[in-house]
Amino acid sequence: MALHFQNLYSGTVWIAFLYHAPSCVGAPWKKMGWWQVNSGQILSPWNVNLRTVNRFAAFHALDSTRGVNWNGTGNNWYAVPERAFNQCYDDNTDCNLVFDFIVLDFNGFYDVTVVLGPSAGKLSIKGLAPKKPPP
Repeated sequence: MALHFQNLYSGTVWIAFLYHAPSCVGAPWKKMGWWQVNSGQILSPWNVNLRTVNRFAAFHALDSTRGVNWNGTGNNWYAVPERAFNQCYDDNTDCNLVFDFIVLDFNGFYDVTVVLGPSAGKLSIKGLAPKKPPP
């Protein structure tokens, strides 16, 4: 039970992630990144039952060597550093990059896989929900 990123794209992808974190003062969100995910690999950065957390999170992925991005729809711009980071949303220390993040809605799923690729910028999201009990 977790959030997974599967890289089916031909290049190495770097991933940044934003999730609800009540421990953060001000805006209760934490931003983390950059995880390196080579072609064919699966990354599981958040090992939690997704039904037990805020149902919304967001991510951005990129292949900086080829100038490829997996972008949101223009509504979720977040400032992040170029280097590895783990900080609360309001902490903009070294945040010299701004990306449009893709919103995830877990909506009752306990396990979600974001599949990046196979072509640049393309993605699909697969979720597993608990089976409903028989009537």
